[in-house]
Amino acid sequence: MSILGPLIAFAGVLIGAVLSYLFSRQGERRRERWALDREWRERRLQTYSAYLADVKQMKSVAARIAADVGLDDHAPPLARDAGLDLLAEVNMARGNTFETLALMGDRELVEAARALNRALWRLEWFARGLLDDTDVDGWHVAKDDYYQAVNDFHELARRELGVTGVFAPRAAEGSPREQYEKERQARTRPDHHPTVDSAATDQP
Repeated sequence: MSILGPLIAFAGVLIGAVLSYLFSRQGERRRERWALDREWRERRLQTYSAYLADVKQMKSVAARIAADVGLDDHAPPLARDAGLDLLAEVNMARGNTFETLALMGDRELVEAARALNRALWRLEWFARGLLDDTDVDGWHVAKDDYYQAVNDFHELARRELGVTGVFAPRAAEGSPREQYEKERQARTRPDHHPTVDSAATDQP
């Protein structure tokens, strides 16, 4: 009896087992890479979110101090003497989260974060009185630069995290006082005619 047939059958089984193992191992590695990528995306999201929260907190404190000296008419005032320690505290927190970001983000994103830091420090300088307390236009320019830096960072972070959809950029909002003044000017124009409520005119 020839042993060729059993050898061929055995070789077929062996090759099939080897191929099955290789395909299984390849699939396992693919799942491991996917899980690792997902974990890193979640960690980056947490890090970027923490950094942006600290940035927002620092900007808020700076704007409140600026409001106390007449530079900002949108934020609730915070006395400079009382706010400088808080400003230093939130700046320290921002610095810590930035260092973590620098360890995890790619080069382009880290550069965007550094640009955001610089824009934020400009607001801090106004709040600390290192710049002219009467330069309202300079304060608003610094705020516009801050929001542009925030938008740039957001766009890069979304791209790195694989976020889909159209990004909605932020901009400095006008204060309630500015909106009120615009409405008042519109009411006092000679060609302004107040709207009459038809329901009210029907009342006896």
